[in-house]
Amino acid sequence: MGFLTNYKTRISWQIGLYDNPPVYIASESTYRKGIEMFTLNVKEFKKFDLNEAKKFVDYWSEKYSYEVKALNSDEAIDYVNELSIKNELSEKNIKKLLRWKDPIRLTEVIQSGKNEGKKNKSVLKVIEKKNHINEFRKGKMSKKEFKAVTENVFPNGFVWPIFLFHIARPFEYPIADQNVFRAFSTHKNKKISKDWELYKQYINYFFQISISSGIITEKPKRHEPNIKEIIKELKKVDEALFAFGQFLDSYGKR
Repeated sequence: MGFLTNYKTRISWQIGLYDNPPVYIASESTYRKGIEMFTLNVKEFKKFDLNEAKKFVDYWSEKYSYEVKALNSDEAIDYVNELSIKNELSEKNIKKLLRWKDPIRLTEVIQSGKNEGKKNKSVLKVIEKKNHINEFRKGKMSKKEFKAVTENVFPNGFVWPIFLFHIARPFEYPIADQNVFRAFSTHKNKKISKDWELYKQYINYFFQISISSGIITEKPKRHEPNIKEIIKELKKVDEALFAFGQFLDSYGKR
């Protein structure tokens, strides 16, 4: 997992928010004009050791920072609560979850540009499919059928259709975005193809980490009495991969 137990505090001066980072971030120190310098060892990023999964999740999930406020409110959207996992998703739940996912392009009222103030057609299309989302949640619609629904709502792109899978069954389908895919492609040494086959592989990777880190012992099935708490814990894995992916975007190209 590219994660060792020793630490080099001094490298944190180079990478800002990543205080006391794992030693894999730094290579051997060098001297330039009498000053000791530390540089990033990009090769170390690719190490993937499931025995270190708990340390990876604990470390990187602490670096996650993301908050979206509800429309016309100072109250932050409670992502896990809005999933309403033991019930059906309401229109209000879905609107808040979409805004949480992408406040610029998935807020129910367009916030800027020539269409500012108008209803967002993408959000309306999702709301129209609310019953389908809940049917898939309850196992009354097949994956193939629901995939067709999501691609009808979002005919272009890949991440947003996956998000509809996620909000329907968050215990089975993790969130997808460029950051978590970047983490996945680095650990697995794969190119990001942005297709459903990639996502299938990402799901396996996500639950490998979740199980190896001790967050779960097996993939959940929704009917667990503590399913909401399980989803909260699974969110830590997403947060760790998101933060690691952001880090790679900033420093992994060097």
